[in-house]
Amino acid sequence: MSIFYKTLFLLLLSGSCCMASFAQEDASNKQYLFNLLNINPAYAGSRGGLSISTGFRKQWAGIPGAPQTSIFSMDAPLKEHHFGLGLQLYTSSIGLEKTNGINMSFATMLQFEEDEFLSLGLQGGLMNYRIDRTSVALPFQNDPSFQYNTNVVMPTAGAGIYYQRPGFYASLSAPSLLVSTVKVDKILSVNSATLRNMQLILTTGITATLSDEIQCKPSVYMRWMNGKVFDVHVNGSVWVKDMIGVGASYRYDDAIMGLLEIKLNDKLSFGYSYGKSIGDRGIFSQGSHEAIIRLDLRSED
Repeated sequence: MSIFYKTLFLLLLSGSCCMASFAQEDASNKQYLFNLLNINPAYAGSRGGLSISTGFRKQWAGIPGAPQTSIFSMDAPLKEHHFGLGLQLYTSSIGLEKTNGINMSFATMLQFEEDEFLSLGLQGGLMNYRIDRTSVALPFQNDPSFQYNTNVVMPTAGAGIYYQRPGFYASLSAPSLLVSTVKVDKILSVNSATLRNMQLILTTGITATLSDEIQCKPSVYMRWMNGKVFDVHVNGSVWVKDMIGVGASYRYDDAIMGLLEIKLNDKLSFGYSYGKSIGDRGIFSQGSHEAIIRLDLRSED
C-alpha cells in the first residue's frame, strides 16, 4: 500500500465521524513499559522519591498524520502520610485528531514490610479533543462530514491497585471510568463506564537473578473489554550490572519491539524502543519509535 493511501486512510479515520462515544483512553496507555504511571494512578510515589520523566512515541514513521504522543509526568511520595501524588501532561495526534490532556493522581500506600507495599490510586483530569475537518483540501465541495470542526473538553477518571515486593509487582487498573458522547462540537453526555464497556488493564512482572551481575525481567500486559482479553503484550529484558537492559516486546498480532534501557547514573536513565507492525497492520511497514528520559531524586535515608 502506497503512502498516499495510508495517509488517506488516517485522514478518513479521524475526519468522518460526527458523533462518537469515547471511553477515555489516551495514547499513554501504550507507553507503560517505561512508566507504569501511564496506566495506573496507584503507581504514584512508588519509586521512593521525586520522579520526573518525559517521553515521546511516534508510530509508522514517515507517514503524514501517523499517531504520535508526547508525555511529561512527575510523581513523588509523601512518606510521613503514606501518600503518593502524580501529575501528567500529554498531547497526541492522529490524522486530523489532536488531543491535549492533564491528569492528577493520588495514591495511598499500605506498607507491609520495608520493601513490600500495596497502593490504591485514583486519577482525574481533563482532555481537550479536536478534529480539524475544515483544513482538508477536498476534490469536491459541500461534504457535510468536513464542514464542521470538533473542539470539546471532556472529564477523565481512572482507578487502580498496585502491589510490589522484592522481585515481583502486579498492577490492575481501570483507566477509563468515564464515557463521553460527542456530536460535532458538543458533549451530549458523560456517563460512568459499565462492566460492559469498562477497560481493565493487568500487568505483572518478576525479577530473576541469574548471577551477581545479570538479572532477567519478564512481564506480561493484558487488557480486557466486553469480557474478553483483546490486547496481550509479552515483554522481557536482560539487565547487566543493573545499568544496561536489552530486551524485546511482542504485542499479539500487532507488533514486535526491541527495547533498550540505560542507567546513566543513580539519578538519570534513558529508554528507547523500536517496533515493527505485523499481521494485518504489516501494511504500515514504517517503524515505530518510543523514547523516555527519567530523573529520579530519591531522598537520602
